[in-house]
Amino acid sequence: MPRQIDQLPPDATTLARKVRALEEQVRELRAARRLSSATLGLVQTAPDGDRVALDQRSKSLRVYGPDGETVLAELGPTSDGGGGLWTRGNQPIPFASTLSSGELAFRPVQNGVVQVPGKVYYDTEGYQYSDLTLTSGAVSATDHRALLILESLYAGQTPYVYVQGENSTQCNFDVLGVMTAQNIAYGQVTITPSAANTPTSANISGLGLKGSSFYGVATAATSAVGTSVTGVGVTGVGANGLNVWLTRSSTTATTVYWIVMGS
Repeated sequence: MPRQIDQLPPDATTLARKVRALEEQVRELRAARRLSSATLGLVQTAPDGDRVALDQRSKSLRVYGPDGETVLAELGPTSDGGGGLWTRGNQPIPFASTLSSGELAFRPVQNGVVQVPGKVYYDTEGYQYSDLTLTSGAVSATDHRALLILESLYAGQTPYVYVQGENSTQCNFDVLGVMTAQNIAYGQVTITPSAANTPTSANISGLGLKGSSFYGVATAATSAVGTSVTGVGVTGVGANGLNVWLTRSSTTATTVYWIVMGS
């Protein structure tokens, strides 16, 4: 029958390692049973894109799949001073996160810096609409907040995007680039009058604008308004085009700018 002394490691170093490993396992079991707080070590990104610990003592909090091996999510600080929750959805095991209710709020860690946090929240009611709302939050509780609302309506109706201040107050909208819309068209056309003081038209076609009602305007690119150029107008404004008219006291070719908008 083996003696108790024969079951011990052969040296003190091996014994210390085994005791430390046992302590780690007990700590992890206790954390798995009831995790009220945790201190997470640094993690970094390996050349292959995987996340690895900097050393054996520096670990992140990980969520594994049913196989016990596939990492689905990882929570912990990173080597660049940041940190957070990193999900690994692009794997054989599908991974998704769904909020059945509630909202996501964003604010500094320090209390009192921002009175109203920025939020993302979802709302729906009685098969009538489905809204996703983003709000900017505010430093002061009395500041106006900007809202972006993405709304889809029932029975296949046209969805909407709203940009406004909270409680339908004014909100400026700045586009740093060229703004285009499928209900607006504009351009220019050169008209050579068929005779002096005779209205002459040019047809603009192929616009394909969105909308049910259409409005058009035109103006001549000239400083001789009321003298040489005595009239500019439009007719036949619709989704596909319009007629632009010019009257001039001579037969000089004249550039006319036009714009059509649908609503």
